[in-house]
Amino acid sequence: MPMDINILLLDDHAIMLDGLEAVLKTEPGLNVIAKVTDPNLGLSYLKQEKTDLVITDYAMPEMDGATFAKHAKTIAPDVKIIVLSMHDEPHIIRDIMKIGTDGYILKKYAQQEVIHAINTVMTGRQYWSREVGQSLLRATQTANEQQELTEREIEVLKLLTEELSSREIAERLFISERTVETHRKNLLRKTKAINTVGLVKYAYQNKYC
Repeated sequence: MPMDINILLLDDHAIMLDGLEAVLKTEPGLNVIAKVTDPNLGLSYLKQEKTDLVITDYAMPEMDGATFAKHAKTIAPDVKIIVLSMHDEPHIIRDIMKIGTDGYILKKYAQQEVIHAINTVMTGRQYWSREVGQSLLRATQTANEQQELTEREIEVLKLLTEELSSREIAERLFISERTVETHRKNLLRKTKAINTVGLVKYAYQNKYC
């Protein structure tokens, strides 16, 4: 770890700031140069003082951590930013990642992980709590499962491109019309199409016909 890392702590709860500072003081070279509870004060501080790393809360009343990180990177492009959060929802994690933050730690693991996270981001890598990565993986797997078509659904999709009615498809595949309609509804859900025209377009785009 590089020596003398200047760290700004930002959280709207003073007790959290004190707890983080106590952990960081145990590691030589980590200098907490300021603790602030207001994101706007944090941005002002970045404009005035050389700061290597910011550790910020995500959920703050005046400004959320994602918005703060976006402004902070504009003010100090080289500053490293680690976000602390209680949230492991995939859409929140992705929003944080898009901004270019360097780490995301779940608050319940903050004291155990923060030193390792700092070591990681200060060497140019990213750090994400294990549960954060697992949450993103589950979301990706779910999305893939939703998009994967069964063999029967592909058969129905191909016949829809031939402009066959549900009755004609049922006769061709030796299944009931109700079953055809069930497959059609599943196709609409999986492909996110809104009608049969959308399904036909999807079939051609994905080379099912």
